[in-house]
Amino acid sequence: MSQSHKKVWRQTLSFISDQYIVIFLALAAGYKQFFFSSSVLHKDRWSVSELLFIFLLPAVIFLPIFFVKRHKNKTAITVSLLFSILLVVDTVYYSYFSALPTAGLISSLGQTESIGPAIIALLQWWLILYFVDVIVVLIFHKKIDKLFVRLKTKYHVKKTNIKTVWTFVVLILISFCGIFISIGGINYFTQIVDRAYDTTSTANYYGVLGAHIIDVSRFVQEETTRLSSEQKKALADWVKNNTPKQTTNSLTGTAKGKNVIMIQVESLGGFVINQTIDGKEITPNLNRLAKTSQFFPNERFVLAAGHTSDTDFVANSSYFPLDDAAVFVRFGHDNFNSLPKTLIGNGYSAYAYHGFNRNFWNRNVALKSLGYQKFYAADNYPKGFDINMGLNDGTFLSKTAEYIKDQPKPSFSYAITLSSHVPFSTNDQTDKLGVDASKYPDQVGGYLDDINYTDSELGNFFTKLKAEGLYDDSLIIVYGDHTPVLPAFSAGTINYDPESVSEKEVPLVIKLPGQTSGKTYSNQGSHIDIMPTILDLLGIKTNQLMFGQSLFAEGKNSLKVCSDQMVVFPTSSDCNAMLVKEKNQSATIIRYNQFQNLPK
Repeated sequence: MSQSHKKVWRQTLSFISDQYIVIFLALAAGYKQFFFSSSVLHKDRWSVSELLFIFLLPAVIFLPIFFVKRHKNKTAITVSLLFSILLVVDTVYYSYFSALPTAGLISSLGQTESIGPAIIALLQWWLILYFVDVIVVLIFHKKIDKLFVRLKTKYHVKKTNIKTVWTFVVLILISFCGIFISIGGINYFTQIVDRAYDTTSTANYYGVLGAHIIDVSRFVQEETTRLSSEQKKALADWVKNNTPKQTTNSLTGTAKGKNVIMIQVESLGGFVINQTIDGKEITPNLNRLAKTSQFFPNERFVLAAGHTSDTDFVANSSYFPLDDAAVFVRFGHDNFNSLPKTLIGNGYSAYAYHGFNRNFWNRNVALKSLGYQKFYAADNYPKGFDINMGLNDGTFLSKTAEYIKDQPKPSFSYAITLSSHVPFSTNDQTDKLGVDASKYPDQVGGYLDDINYTDSELGNFFTKLKAEGLYDDSLIIVYGDHTPVLPAFSAGTINYDPESVSEKEVPLVIKLPGQTSGKTYSNQGSHIDIMPTILDLLGIKTNQLMFGQSLFAEGKNSLKVCSDQMVVFPTSSDCNAMLVKEKNQSATIIRYNQFQNLPK
């Protein structure tokens, strides 16, 4: 071996002996990214550049540690531990919300206290695998150190030359930049930040670490920028040119002047309606209601970073939620255009009801911003036993019926149920369906019992409304906020597959005042259409921007349907491009609180 080759060998050995823990943990971080994307996000197709990127990005993060002189290994271990903790948080959060946490959700961390039992149930033993690299280092580093001491003594290796460190660092940076350019580079990165793709989608291309970096970049950008006067004018012009005019149809005004009762049912999936187990109907009261109402079995829910609170927002505003932040938490003080404000402007009173902590998802602030005159939360209800997350639906709905009776008429009442919430535990009050939970995958039996219980209490609620003369004198809307997160299962007449379209469908039932016979509508609409539909049935005209349509619009007035049954304004031949544009404009209005600056 020549002297030059010996020198290179000695320097390489010296560098590896000094940096092996950093190198090992950087490579392990890359593999953990790959594991997360493959096992949690279920990404099964990779390009070579994507694979190299997710391994090289952690290496870039670890590069400064190569120059640390004191506590180098402790620093590397600390960085690895923090990354592992981030992955655990991401995994648990994704298991619960089917999304990744974002910088914009930091202010809502307090929400986890209320859903602690459900989150704890998602902690699996295998999450310890995220820490295996650190465990290996702590167990074997002394033996490896001794091995390198013997090798360095044998080959007369001295201290690492700083030029060797820089050479390695430069090679990593050049490789990273090459891969970064190959998958889009700076322009593509900027587009992702500007277009506000959700963190989960971004993670499929840049890995979870890259997704969080992009998310933080977006968050900082949003917090430090304001709309210019030109941007405000461009937004107002777009709204003026694109806001569709309300049209009439055969049902327009059929509920004019009547009370409105809107019930949002927790985790009510469309797959339980008109289904049986052992000959027993799972939701007999909702089945009867659907038969005597305008029934939309295939309604699509619209959720993003705010999960259930997004349903509150969408149904009450006809705006799109945000992919990277809970609207209620980040922008709860916005001066929203909304359904309750519109109804109050037309002589209605408006009240919201929920049997839980009034501060959860910042509802106490956001519902007021939506225009509700009072929010009745857990502290307004009598003490009763809890089911899953909060006050049982029996006590909640019974007392809510009394509150509705006493409100100034005509009234708009918005009630949110809770007993069919995860973790789908049961008790003596919720086991009337007689489901043997041991026959089904985890939480399935509990869910079926709980949704049957909620249906039963909805039946009692309707009976109470009838006794007060409110049932036939009201426009009643019932819908699911979203489907439950359950594995595939078969039970009675149900064959549920979470990968199928039914995973996206919830029922929407609209009972007109005095209605006794119903009609079923297939494959039409989403939660974003609830507000314009209610205004249509009440015969109330408004020029405010709504991104949805009346579900009863007819003929040429029906708006185009894009992916997941989202509707778009009829101003473009490119449906999906228009949908992207609408979502971006909706996000701009929300982020910069431009509701009151829009043309009316």
